[in-house]
Amino acid sequence: MSSLATKKTLAEQDVNDVERQTYTAKEAAKIVGICRALAYRKGVLPTVKIAGRKVVPKQALKRLLGE
Repeated sequence: MSSLATKKTLAEQDVNDVERQTYTAKEAAKIVGICRALAYRKGVLPTVKIAGRKVVPKQALKRLLGE
């Protein structure tokens, strides 16, 4: 295997170094300790819509949990 095949591109390295700021409803449900179905109910988790996809902001989840 060549050394080029094992090296990541600069763009791939940048993405891997970025700390996530949002969670999926499923991920947030696991963090909070509720079932996935409950996480998808309107108003249970703080969500924002980005390009048609609902995500849970990390900071809003921290506020919800009182951290």
